[in-house]
Amino acid sequence: MTTSSIDLRSQRRDARLLAAERRGKLIVDDDGDLCFGDDAKAGREAFLAQRLYPLVEVGVKSVAWCIMWGIAQGPDETTYWQAQQEKVPLNEAIADPTPVMAEGARRAGMEVFASIRMNDTHDAFGKPHGRLIYPLKVEHPEWLLGHESEQGDFEVAPQALMWSGLDYSVPDVREDRLWWVRHSAESYDVDGVELNFFRMPWFFKRGKVAEGIPLVTDLIRKARRIVDRVSEMRESPMLLGVRVPGAVETCLRVGIDVEAWLREDLVDRLLIGGGYSPYTSPAEETVRMAHDHEVPAYPCINCSAPGVGPDAAMRGAASNVFWTGADGIYLWNYHYRDVPMLGYGRPEQSAYELLREIGSPTALAHSDKAFGIEGPEFVGPYAIASHPTQLPLDLGRRAMKVVKTVRLRIGDDLGAARRAGRLDRAVLELGFTGIQTGDRIGVQINGSMLRSTACAESSDPDGRSVKRCYEVPAQAVKPGDNTLTLWIDGRSFQADGDVTLTEAWVNVTYR
Repeated sequence: MTTSSIDLRSQRRDARLLAAERRGKLIVDDDGDLCFGDDAKAGREAFLAQRLYPLVEVGVKSVAWCIMWGIAQGPDETTYWQAQQEKVPLNEAIADPTPVMAEGARRAGMEVFASIRMNDTHDAFGKPHGRLIYPLKVEHPEWLLGHESEQGDFEVAPQALMWSGLDYSVPDVREDRLWWVRHSAESYDVDGVELNFFRMPWFFKRGKVAEGIPLVTDLIRKARRIVDRVSEMRESPMLLGVRVPGAVETCLRVGIDVEAWLREDLVDRLLIGGGYSPYTSPAEETVRMAHDHEVPAYPCINCSAPGVGPDAAMRGAASNVFWTGADGIYLWNYHYRDVPMLGYGRPEQSAYELLREIGSPTALAHSDKAFGIEGPEFVGPYAIASHPTQLPLDLGRRAMKVVKTVRLRIGDDLGAARRAGRLDRAVLELGFTGIQTGDRIGVQINGSMLRSTACAESSDPDGRSVKRCYEVPAQAVKPGDNTLTLWIDGRSFQADGDVTLTEAWVNVTYR
């Protein structure tokens, strides 16, 4: 290693730690699809007013700007990649949206990373064109992970979402991704380049993942060299970030050896996970690993995942992220929450106020929250790259026959809040199928028996009880992981089917 390379590495380490300090606690992703909205055609300021300026108003300091969505296009318009690869103007007002975003972020004192989707497969299910249009896919269908005959419902058959992905065992595919790294680093005034390996998280054909791991690591080494070369040319460090599945084991399932990347000092910030399991995913393991190598880490919250959208649920997910010791939170799809909208992807300004809370652990501390346990509907077709879910949980059909446990993470310190006189109450709300009105469910948290209480809604139209609620004593709960134990304590003589836990939330309210 030369003296100059040692100096650059030292400068880069200093720069990434300083960047973590300056950016604050939130990184907000912008997938760039409003490039094709009507406001973008009105000019630069109208374009920035869509999604950048609302973030500025609430103090967000960092944006992950999607620079490469391989299939994005407005109706009968230039594609996203054409604006960069072929220099075709995006529209009459904006030739290329990335310099506009970068300049707007600079004026606002914000950090901006150019985020590259490493294998977008929206085109697998015909979005938005109903056909493949990216040149590499059109010219070389043999370089795809599957075949168009696999089209279908990806909720039923995950390969229906995977088939249009590019196969990273092909050298030309890896070189195509490096072109995007080189283009992003050399062409734009950005703080860093980010490689988004979760959108979408498959890179090799089935059975070929293990032998592909060194190929992806080599790609990261080459990306690092590209970014370092640009850093030397501009005489200031450019950073390289990655977004990967949430744990070492989930990374390895798709061909990513993130531990090797950190050990070789190849990356400068780590975005953790797809955010589909924001309540119980053990991101703390990856956070600790990143910190061991002086790399800041940001677990993801997917703001459009089932159940995550309400403000209380967002606060609960944020509390659990901060409990991991992370440097902050990476927010995916914040612009598509179920909130009052000015238009597609444009929440009313009031909806952005939540970011002031979740961007500050102090402000978040005594705000109402909901803490959940994820089921398969949270992760959908991304199970291969996600931590295993715990629900549904089968309790059997006989009383006192089966005892089951699940892990329930609560980032708040309820005991401290109670002692400070700030806690109102904590209520565990459980959803079941197969249960009848006379059935009794026994519930413990960390060995403490919970007392049932009334639920706002306790039965479905057929009279079968589907929801049960229990008071949660603050002294029984610890910050972090808690053990929830359940069993059938007694059954109606009419009961004849299995009881299944399908949903679990702890709703915490404060004074």
